[in-house]
Amino acid sequence: MRAREYDLDFRDKARRTSAWGMGLLVVAALLWIWCALLLLASWDDERDWPEALAVLGLSVPVSVAGAVLFTVGWLSRRMSAHGEAMRELDKFADAPRGTGR
Repeated sequence: MRAREYDLDFRDKARRTSAWGMGLLVVAALLWIWCALLLLASWDDERDWPEALAVLGLSVPVSVAGAVLFTVGWLSRRMSAHGEAMRELDKFADAPRGTGR
């Protein structure tokens, strides 16, 4: 596989990783909203504390996994773009220059 194809494949995988992370963060946000509804909505002034805590507890690993995946994907894309920019600058710096005089 050529370097350009490998880089594009790497960026595509990083984009998918970031998308998975964003999806998990959306799921975590929905769990937080569900927990808030359980805590704030009053049905006969009784709250279902075990269910609310279970939902909140479930949201923690989902949000951590989502944040990690999103961050890894985003940083991978940024590092790939940085590497490409550095290669382009090296090509420009190594190119023969005309005297111009």
